[in-house]
Amino acid sequence: MNENLIVLAFADGETGITLGANYRYQTIPFDITIVYVSASPNVDDAGATVDINDDGSGAITAIDVSDQNVPGRWRSTHVGGSNAPVFMAAGSLLSLDGNATAADTMISVQIWALVGDISA
Repeated sequence: MNENLIVLAFADGETGITLGANYRYQTIPFDITIVYVSASPNVDDAGATVDINDDGSGAITAIDVSDQNVPGRWRSTHVGGSNAPVFMAAGSLLSLDGNATAADTMISVQIWALVGDISA
C-alpha cells in the first residue's frame, strides 16, 4: 500500500442521544485521500446509515450500519472496491451524519486514508 496510510477512528453515541446530521466534526490538517471506510453500530438498528461529508457536502453516503455483527464498508479501487477514492483538502471540515438511527445507538467509524492527493 503506502507508508503514509492513516486511520481516523471515531466512536460516538450515548444513552438518551440520537445521532443525526453532522453529529461529528473534524478539521482535516493535511490533504488526504480516503480509500476505505468501515462502520458498525453497538446494536442492530434497522435502516441506519452513515454519511461522510466534506465541507457539508456528501462525499461518501449511505454506509450501512444496520447490523452489529456485519460492519458496513466502503471500498475504493485502491483496495479492490469499485468506488473512486475521495480527496479531502487540508482545512476541510469532515463531518458525519447518522441517518435513521435509533436513540442510544453508538456508531464506530474507521476512515482509512492516504496522505496527500492520491485520487488519480
